[in-house]
Formats: sequence, C-alpha cells, structure tokens
Amino acid sequence: MVFRTHLTLIAVFSLMATLLYCTTAAPVGAAAAVTSCALSVQPAMARQGQTLIVELGLPEGSPVPVVTFNKKTFKLFPIAVQPGDATAYRALIGVPADLMPGLYDLTAGSQVQHVKVTAATFPVQHIRLPKNKDNFISSPGEAEAIQAAKDNVSSEQLWSGKFQKPSKARTSSAFGMRRMVNGKMLKDYFHSGLDYAGGLGSPVTATQRGRVVIAKNGWRLHGNTVCIDHGQGVLSFYIHLSKVMVKSGQIVQAGQQVGKIGSTGRASGPHLHFSLYVNGDATSPADFYTRDL
Repeated sequence: MVFRTHLTLIAVFSLMATLLYCTTAAPVGAAAAVTSCALSVQPAMARQGQTLIVELGLPEGSPVPVVTFNKKTFKLFPIAVQPGDATAYRALIGVPADLMPGLYDLTAGSQVQHVKVTAATFPVQHIRLPKNKDNFISSPGEAEAIQAAKDNVSSEQLWSGKFQKPSKARTSSAFGMRRMVNGKMLKDYFHSGLDYAGGLGSPVTATQRGRVVIAKNGWRLHGNTVCIDHGQGVLSFYIHLSKVMVKSGQIVQAGQQVGKIGSTGRASGPHLHFSLYVNGDATSPADFYTRDL
C-alpha cells in the first residue's frame, strides 16, 4: 500500500510539473509557440462527413498520447517543433457520414473534449444500371488493395495548403447521398465522394502533392483506379478512369494530371468518382477545398 501511494504521489507531482511547464514554457508574444497542454478540437460541433482537427501541445520529450474517438484510436503527428520549449501535435479525424448524431467523447491521454455530431441532410439519388453492373462484385484482390490503402497512415505530411478540385467538370453526385438503383434503395450505403460529370477522356489531376500507392487497370468494381497518399492518414481516390497516367511509388504535385475520365468498372457513364479518406473514413472533399488543414 505504501509503495502504491508513493508511486501515485510521483505521478501527481509529474503531472503538476508538466502542466506548469506547458503554461509557462513559451516566450510571451511568440506567435508559433505552444503555450498550453490543453487539447483543442475544431470544430467542436461537426456535421456528418466533416474532418476534425485535433491539436495538443506537449513539453519536449513528453510521451505522446493516442487520440480516441468513436471507438477508434488515432496517432498524433508533430507539426511545430520548438527545441527546448514545446511541440505542437495534430491529428485529423474524419467524422463518418453514417455516424449517428449525438455527443461523443474525444480523448487524448487524460484529457477529454466533447464533440457534438450533427446531421447533414444528404439527398437520395435515383440511377439506373445495366444488369451486369447492378452489383458490387470486385476482382480478386481488389477489395483487399483498396482497404490496405485506406488503412495506410504514413508519418510525413506531403501536402501544403488547401486541396484542389481534381476536375473542371460540374459535380453530378454529392458526398453522402443515398442511392436508389433500378428502383431499389441500397442498404448500408452512402456515396463516399464526389462525382464529376466530365466528358470521356477529360483530364483528372492530383488534388494535392502526394505519393501514388495505387495505379491499377482493369478492376471490375472500381475500374481503372489511382490512389494518392498525402500523408498522416489522408488519401485521395480517382475511380472509373479511362486511362491511368502515373505509376505506383511516383511523387505527384498538386494539379498534375494523373489520368483521364472514363466509365470503367461499376459506372453508369463517363465520370470521375473522387473521394478523400481520413484515417480510414470517407470525408467530404469540400471540407478540404475550403479549409487549410
């Protein structure tokens, strides 16, 4: 009992020292300084499909906690290092489009923030597909490759600034919508990205700088596909292409052409299906177009 009490006192004094350090370490007036260990979550009220920005400042050398939200854990990455002072850490978290509205706890170590998830009013779209495409049958290894890409969390942030639209064509299908296919509502389904109704062969460009992790032709479900890893759990997918113009492992720049619009795979006609995944969850691309994440 004495030994446990001694350890408890050590932990308390250690926590007090950390908090004191965090609130006094940064020089007064230093714009980029981390002045507090307080957990920051933006926005505190998020719509289904939005991306959360989680930030935490820690003294140099402190253990970095994992972030927990919606029964998943997320890694914090350093974004501003100040030797001898403090380090700012950040994680991006996608709020699933089908997450039930309500109040959720987001934790980092012993700190807790409450995030209110609100309903995004997603429409229903009616489309028709020929019988040979009215299914979700994929090629051997296709689903596994797509899932492996979604699960990838590389440590280096390769993008800078806002993300760009991958096509100049009009948007024909919104993120999050439900679909009625051939008169039947698809169960457990929401549209995971944006559809751009470009003409066959129209250019498709990289939404931001990143590394190509998928450059595949001939898949039955997704068709010709490109996936770009932008780092720290952010990945973009370009689906149904008529032509793939990059190779796996290649570094591409924002605005660089990566393919051409097509109708390969499960598609009703020529268009680009574009989606952004953040730590495994499909999120609204519009969030990345308008916010400097």
